[in-house]
Amino acid sequence: MKHLPLPRLLPVIEGTVLSGSTAKTVKNAAKNGEHLITDQSLVFMLKRKSSMPLPNKAKNIMVVTSNPKALKNVKEDVTVIYVENVRKAYFRFISFYRGLFQLPVIGVTGTCGKTTTKEMITWILKERDRVVSTKLSHNGLARNLDYLLEIDDTTDSAVFEMGVSGSNQLLYSAHYFRPQIGIITAIGTDHIEGFLSQDAYIAEKAKMLQAVGKNGTILLNRDDQTIRSLDLSEFTGKVLYYGQDSSAHFRAHSIQFNLQKNGMDFTLVCREGEYAGFVPGFGTHNVSNALAAIAASSLVGLKIPDAIRRLKSFHHVKSHLQFHDGKKGSLLIDDTWNTNPTSIEAALEVLVETAQGRKTVAVLGEIEELGHYAEQEHRKVGALVAKKDVDVLIAVGENAYPICSEAAKLGMNPSAIHNVTTQSQLLTLLDQLASPQTSILLKTSMRRSFSTTLQSLVAKPKRNERS
Repeated sequence: MKHLPLPRLLPVIEGTVLSGSTAKTVKNAAKNGEHLITDQSLVFMLKRKSSMPLPNKAKNIMVVTSNPKALKNVKEDVTVIYVENVRKAYFRFISFYRGLFQLPVIGVTGTCGKTTTKEMITWILKERDRVVSTKLSHNGLARNLDYLLEIDDTTDSAVFEMGVSGSNQLLYSAHYFRPQIGIITAIGTDHIEGFLSQDAYIAEKAKMLQAVGKNGTILLNRDDQTIRSLDLSEFTGKVLYYGQDSSAHFRAHSIQFNLQKNGMDFTLVCREGEYAGFVPGFGTHNVSNALAAIAASSLVGLKIPDAIRRLKSFHHVKSHLQFHDGKKGSLLIDDTWNTNPTSIEAALEVLVETAQGRKTVAVLGEIEELGHYAEQEHRKVGALVAKKDVDVLIAVGENAYPICSEAAKLGMNPSAIHNVTTQSQLLTLLDQLASPQTSILLKTSMRRSFSTTLQSLVAKPKRNERS
């Protein structure tokens, strides 16, 4: 965090000093009970309690409160600041702090692919820049604001994942992040329980157009049908498309699975020229993510050949189509980070394309937060399984049964379709199926905690092998 004199912040938070010195410098900001409080921290007491003890070890802290009588353990070096509303004071401080910096900010949203795309951009830029970015897929609204405090005078650029689970959340994040470059990776169906309809969910994702402002740049996935249908008539900024479509500004062709290198070969065509590219990790969706990352990096001044070269050493987030040696010599594909219909289609493609003659087994868990769209979206998944010619389907959970019924309806062999409701049933069935001739995809949500299932399926190293 950039160090700031306390007197400069008092008008921002509309605070009045009740006791202690104002001749202090703020070197850290923290919410009491949520963040580490260090020396010279500006501490926001968000909870109004009858008794609020202060940390004993931190020195020269400055406490912002609307209930000063509740403070306990107030040492002589503590400055007490009264505000009428601590939460509003905190948000005013965050907004002021963000306004201190002029730097490129990239915002990424989408039903799937946003975490990987954000991580790719961050990896590419970090070779040249000091980059602040959201951690993994931790993009809750309250947490996002804290990332801004990582920005200081040494920061060159920032990349923020902007997820939504309800109306107006994207613009809320944008108010503080202030991205000038926005990316929409895909718009499918996910977290829809917080919306009145699928159209409302789509409209929320589309607010990235407003988020980047009238003079901003938006990067859109040309291959996504919903994104292609977005109304851009009122957007006055710059629109750039990426994808395999012939009209994309950043276009990929000659996409191939490279099983020897564990990734995807492709050719990128753009205004600057034509380039051979490679992205670690399987699936055409990873090529799409790579195109978005390369395009975004070029918009902040990185040369495209440098972005392509840097991308070759990218490491994927854990449990994003991660390959393991499975039990009984099987091949295990771990895609348990999250699940939705769009990412399931991508995972099934990887399962089939990397099988190399093995029997393909798709273990698909329930998709959460779909509300009244649950049955129809699970049926869409069943149709995908049948279309991809997967050999064995195992749907986990009672709500996943429509996956089975739809797959059977569309011609999949009923004897190869299973619906299990317990982990023991799942493990027993997989133990029967596992062999060196079997490739198993585990595609479930991390919120369902399949960690023990995964551990049971990964091959145990022999005693004379190093772990």
